[in-house]
Amino acid sequence: MDNVPKDPAKVAVVVQPGFVLLDVAVPQQVFGRWPDHLAAGRSGGSPYESVLVGPASAGGPLLPMGVEPLDRLDEAGTVIVTGVEEPAVPPDPELVERLRDAYDRGSRMVSICTGAFALAAAGILDGRSATTHWYWAGLLRDRHPLVTVREAELYVEDTGVFTSAGVLAGTDLCLHLLRLDHGQAVANAMARFLVSPPHREGGQAQFIESVPRPDTEGISGVITWILEHLDEPLTLESVSRHSHMSTRTLRRRFRAATGTSVMTWVAAQRVARARVLLETTRLGIDDIAHRCGFGSSESLRVHFTALTRTSPSRYRRTFAD
Repeated sequence: MDNVPKDPAKVAVVVQPGFVLLDVAVPQQVFGRWPDHLAAGRSGGSPYESVLVGPASAGGPLLPMGVEPLDRLDEAGTVIVTGVEEPAVPPDPELVERLRDAYDRGSRMVSICTGAFALAAAGILDGRSATTHWYWAGLLRDRHPLVTVREAELYVEDTGVFTSAGVLAGTDLCLHLLRLDHGQAVANAMARFLVSPPHREGGQAQFIESVPRPDTEGISGVITWILEHLDEPLTLESVSRHSHMSTRTLRRRFRAATGTSVMTWVAAQRVARARVLLETTRLGIDDIAHRCGFGSSESLRVHFTALTRTSPSRYRRTFAD
């Protein structure tokens, strides 16, 4: 990698065909032209020079300001790759090459949401931890096994490469970059303008829905039975007996279908059920713990906090109807 430092104030926001508009709007707001009250005393209205770049097919009526050619990446010290609606579609080959060149020149590399797939395709995430939207995390992990995917995180910084989860987590990451460049006071002022919390730690968890994998053939009945008996004291042995499999066979098939162990999956489903009850009922924590099979409120708190990085009470205050 070229050790000559690049100017991080020169920002290129990368758009691709099928881009997510809000993924583009957030970095344009943070790194584009600032409103007068934020830009007071700064020439040009912002400390950044921001440009949209992308393949020729990436523009359209939703981006009336226009998209510059990919060679504008040569000038950028910060490259922000925004997300796409269909990350399963391989990114533009020229874009992948240009991203790798920008990284090799020492640019700060950033992705929002599914923009991580383009960074991964360029090999920039190999050997690093990264995140993306929880719904697509499994695909990122399967396609790029050299990437350590941390789907529970809002954003991840690993040796100068930054990735974020969904759209709102992209706001968190952009504010984090602003804080790194210009300090907490400036980031707080921008957060107030965006009507956003000034700082959510990257380690705060995404609130992930449980989406079954499609390859559950052979254990779909077991999964259905577990979900119907979550309030009971399940063990690996009791699930094995119901499934008429040895514990060894059950472990192997379950991991192949879900990507995790039986009891880890059970705990995650119990937390998912607790989330629904916290959001939609006024049941007490003790009652919710028993209805979800945790046995005690303390057990619920331990597992809930481990998976969501917040407490059941705080979660209810945030999401309750």
